[in-house]
Amino acid sequence: MDIPRQAPLSAEQLAAVREGGGYAHLVDPNTHQVYFLTEPIAPTIDDDYVRAKLDEAQTSIDLGEVSEWNVEEIKAEVRQRLSKKSPEQE
Repeated sequence: MDIPRQAPLSAEQLAAVREGGGYAHLVDPNTHQVYFLTEPIAPTIDDDYVRAKLDEAQTSIDLGEVSEWNVEEIKAEVRQRLSKKSPEQE
């Protein structure tokens, strides 16, 4: 997605983002259009989580719980699961 133009935020908008823990819900008083501001935060994965998942994977390998996999089949399964989601889950 191309961002056509960047504009500075007002002090009030910055305060709203800070007060909202990185999120702000803004409404244009003229059009009543709703805008959401979010502070970009780099996702992080806990080292202990990664270690636990690697241990889990190694255990599966040691037990012979391995199989061939096909990327197209996995993508098709994900598409199927997503198409079954109800609107409340989105």
